[in-house]
Amino acid sequence: MSDPTVPENERPAEGGTPAAEPQATPEAASAAAEPTPAPAKPAPAPTAPDAQPQPQPQAAPEQPNPYAAAQPGPYGQPAAEKKKPVVPRWVWWVIGGALAFAAVVIVAIVLLVNLLGGSGAKSVAQEYLNDIAKGNASAANKLARLDAGDEDFLLTDKVLGQAKRITAPTATRALSSRNSDLTQVSVTYKLAGKSYRGTIELDKDDKGWYVSRGLTYQLPYVSSTIPGFSVPGAEHSITSADSDTQAYPGVYTIEAPNKFYELDGSPVLTVAADTYQLKNLKLTPSKAYLDEVQKQVDAHYAECAAKTSYYDVEDCGIELSYPSNIAVSSSTVAVKVDESPKVAIDDADSYYQFKIGPGKFSAVITGKDFSGNPATESLTGAAGYISADIKIDGDKVVVTFN
Repeated sequence: MSDPTVPENERPAEGGTPAAEPQATPEAASAAAEPTPAPAKPAPAPTAPDAQPQPQPQAAPEQPNPYAAAQPGPYGQPAAEKKKPVVPRWVWWVIGGALAFAAVVIVAIVLLVNLLGGSGAKSVAQEYLNDIAKGNASAANKLARLDAGDEDFLLTDKVLGQAKRITAPTATRALSSRNSDLTQVSVTYKLAGKSYRGTIELDKDDKGWYVSRGLTYQLPYVSSTIPGFSVPGAEHSITSADSDTQAYPGVYTIEAPNKFYELDGSPVLTVAADTYQLKNLKLTPSKAYLDEVQKQVDAHYAECAAKTSYYDVEDCGIELSYPSNIAVSSSTVAVKVDESPKVAIDDADSYYQFKIGPGKFSAVITGKDFSGNPATESLTGAAGYISADIKIDGDKVVVTFN
């Protein structure tokens, strides 16, 4: 029977041979000579086999922290493996990063498309401005796809080349539409020492970018009370009928509309943003104008002098002296133009009015005196009141007497 006080792992196996006693060594003898410490308190005897332990209330098991560091098990045993999440955390990082990257790519593509579109329109706009600055109206017209209509007769190389043109033209900013290729481009330029700003529009089709609304300005209104004016290189003068005429920005020299007028001073026309006035425009009839009018006045009075009725002559514009002893109703007159009335410029504001001098006329009236006898009498005359309309028709002056 085994000794219950001996630990189970030190007991000899039943039926086995007892372990041999270890032989004493000098080191062991020396150690035995040292005082022996007090024996430890004996372990309590094991409880009887039939004693059953009392059941203890069990606490609720703690939920393992999946992110806590692993703890070693009792007696150096490895800790139980922690429970891993269903979806690893790095997966969420990958998904979030991918979504953020996709959003950045989409925004970048949109910005790139707008940038490239705006850049293309902006480069065409700059080319357009450079053509205007060089006086190359035909190249600018090509970018604007102009058909050279009646209102575009100033948009030519000949006209723009002789004007004082813009300098330092710059396309500063392009603003594209979200729904179409229509792009507005802000521009700046200098003209005659002054800075100006403007806006042009460009659009795009299968042929590329083109200027849909260019840097042209409508000319100031020309009153119908003046014959108009002209600019060097223009095919014809600018009158009140040319209210829709456009021109590129520039400083244009103003000339008389035709040979029948002279321009006082050296006025200029500035065409630019917010410039709508035509200043210092004063026209006076030229010598050619007066000569043409005089020629037609001479013809008119020669026609009047050919009439033989006293009252017809007066109605035509020649005032004759009244005979003293002849009844004019049954007489005839023969009128001679001794000196044709001279034409001079009227002081009125209208450019189409003129005044006529008295001239000098002589006439002989033939008829019967108050006694019924044949008689003649000499008369004198001068230019009377006449009215006339003057019109410049091409290179001709047309005077219509009323």
